Amino acid sequence: MDRDFELSEIRLLCDAVASSDIIKEDTGKVIIKKLIDSQSIFQGRMLQKTVFVKSEKKITNKQLFYNIDALNVAINQGCKVSVKLLEYGMDQKLVESSKEAAVLSPYVTIWAKGNYYILAKREGFEQLEHFRIDHMKDITILERGVDMVFDGINPGQYAKHYIYLNGESKERYDIECSLKLWQEIAEYFGTDAMILKESNDIITVKINATSSIMRAWVMKHLNQCEIISPKRFRSELQLEIMEAYKKYCS
Repeated sequence: MDRDFELSEIRLLCDAVASSDIIKEDTGKVIIKKLIDSQSIFQGRMLQKTVFVKSEKKITNKQLFYNIDALNVAINQGCKVSVKLLEYGMDQKLVESSKEAAVLSPYVTIWAKGNYYILAKREGFEQLEHFRIDHMKDITILERGVDMVFDGINPGQYAKHYIYLNGESKERYDIECSLKLWQEIAEYFGTDAMILKESNDIITVKINATSSIMRAWVMKHLNQCEIISPKRFRSELQLEIMEAYKKYCS
């Protein structure tokens, strides 16, 4: 009766740990055990019967939790940090970038799209940038104060525009397709999709999306839908399809 977490809440947290790509499987098992141990023996047995499916995309950076702690210390102390940035090598393993260590003014950590990011500004640059924390190593806290950001920082708006939308803006697209495709459209675009008209199992749908997301979705369903507007986007698709036709049918 006095436990801080309900059984359903612990199950949700266990699922989140198990499905996270930034937590190694061994580390995930330790965290899940701690969560289960917070419940009674009977409830713990119920949780142990749950199957946690592991992702094949687990990140292998062993410094992740140290990185998070170090960056949080630097943010709280208002200090710059020196970090070595990592990138994928030809073998898909993270290797140190050929560039020299970056000096960053860290402002806030962001959890978005299943990854931890640090919102920061490189020394000598004016614009804000985001860096994946699991793509860092050898973080050193410097005895130098962070650069001031006079325009202020809104982490939520930044993440929405630059991480989720990749710096693009949404615009309206109208498509025609079979009514059978509506369930998939509603699942993928959510409230950004709306049926404008239905006639003989053919629907006209308004979708608010970025150009790159819309292009990828339409190309995947090329024979199942038709772009009505904007005409510019329709023309771009026609050109792209013709170029692909020349490449594969020459």
